[in-house]
Amino acid sequence: MNEKVVKAAFAQADITPEFQTSLIGCYRPDSRSQGALHRLYAQVLLFDVKGDRFCLIAIDSLGLTVALSTAIRSKIAATLHTDISHVMLNFSHTHSAPEPARHALNGERYYEFLCERIETCVEEAMGKRAPCRAGWAVGACHVGENRRDGSDLADHRLGGLMVADGKGPIAVCLRVAAHANVLMRQNDKISSDYFGPGREEIAAFFGCPVMVFQGAAGDLKPIGVEKVSGGNLHDLARVVDILMSDAKRLRFELREIDDIRMFSREMIFTADVPSKEEAEGIAAQSPGEAADDWLASCAELGSAGVKTQSLPAEINFFKLNEGCFCGVAEEIFCELALNAQERAKNPLLFLNGYTNGCTGYLPSRSEWHKGGYEVLFSNFIYHKFHGHVMPYREDTADRIVDLVVRAWEGMRK
Repeated sequence: MNEKVVKAAFAQADITPEFQTSLIGCYRPDSRSQGALHRLYAQVLLFDVKGDRFCLIAIDSLGLTVALSTAIRSKIAATLHTDISHVMLNFSHTHSAPEPARHALNGERYYEFLCERIETCVEEAMGKRAPCRAGWAVGACHVGENRRDGSDLADHRLGGLMVADGKGPIAVCLRVAAHANVLMRQNDKISSDYFGPGREEIAAFFGCPVMVFQGAAGDLKPIGVEKVSGGNLHDLARVVDILMSDAKRLRFELREIDDIRMFSREMIFTADVPSKEEAEGIAAQSPGEAADDWLASCAELGSAGVKTQSLPAEINFFKLNEGCFCGVAEEIFCELALNAQERAKNPLLFLNGYTNGCTGYLPSRSEWHKGGYEVLFSNFIYHKFHGHVMPYREDTADRIVDLVVRAWEGMRK
């Protein structure tokens, strides 16, 4: 038997809690979940070649902190006897998900439940490995539109990776770029948003399970949906119909896998701490209780003499033949993904956010200068979770794209 034969397996687990949790993703007068509208899933696609194991995991969740994501990845890496860089999580970023945080209703209980289900899923995949082939496809999809004033830029690529064993397709991975927040304030039930119903319909068409990866969607919302309050079930069905129609046009050509690898590259992201006058000027543009908390954090940093906040960041890569999923634990703007694929001259290079965690927004240089909610005011709410009170410096997006393009060029050589 050829030792270089790549084996693959797919498994999935229901991660919908049967107990009440806090919903995360937007303001709700009562954040306690009232049952489930759609079931949530964690899905695993495992590859094995000569004992090297690579694991892609899609999770119906708004996202976890990098610390919690790292804990899950470490457990999976230990189970697979592989490196943590060989485990990639991608969060759907549904805004109707349980909040797996210590302060939330049953938050720690849900996180433990989530970890247990994912580990079981990985163990199941380990027992199903079989020789495989794979093929990429890319088409156009218009489920997303820009929600930032003065911008109409969007990543309309629908990327696809089909993996098949000797019996037929075992899984299709789709990459789409649009917030999973059709359902927002009007919904009090746990939901996978358009990802879940979309998966089900597309799976029926292809005759195998479907995983959906969220792309660079920090500035993209579902088309035709109000950007703050969201939409309704009619809007959800409309978005699913668009996704289904576009997915049906994908054409996959399966072939042997002759190049498969996973690895990570590290960066340092830096944010500047505003002076007292600068902070007050920012807060005055969008006053409120959240701004008060943010001002207090800025003052505390200033009193301690802290002028910058620097945090390590990981860019995780999965390459299979001519295509690549790579990602960072930020809500990156679509311009980053478009720039990366254009500079690399490869439409199958997909730079994603929501990978191995989900922290703050990371705008492109052009949008950084425009300010607004994603750049400035979201920090009022989320700075305590993502560890910096201001957006990362304006050149951060360019540095990410530079690193991704260099890594891709290195892989080609």
